[in-house]
Amino acid sequence: MQQPVRIGSTPAAVPADAPVAWVGGPPVDEDARVVWEAVTRERQTRYGPLVEWVGERLFRRDRRRLGCAADIGFFRSFYVAHARELVRRLDGTALRVGRRAAS
Repeated sequence: MQQPVRIGSTPAAVPADAPVAWVGGPPVDEDARVVWEAVTRERQTRYGPLVEWVGERLFRRDRRRLGCAADIGFFRSFYVAHARELVRRLDGTALRVGRRAAS
């Protein structure tokens, strides 16, 4: 289910080198689990590379599921946008973006 669009509240841009840290437990949601794996297993520690890694992983997952759909490459940029939104939704609950993790 899509989240409603909030008119008049544009999220601030996150610098590509902003630190990221997983601060929650392993998620049940399949897409959130991709982010969790990126941070905990693949050691993605910066926002920009994390979003790219997650977008690519989601794209490949769906491409495998759909088989050899020739036009799916056209949609790759949408996966990066979805990854960015996914990271934004997780920030402050299971993920910390732009702030150092507590030691």
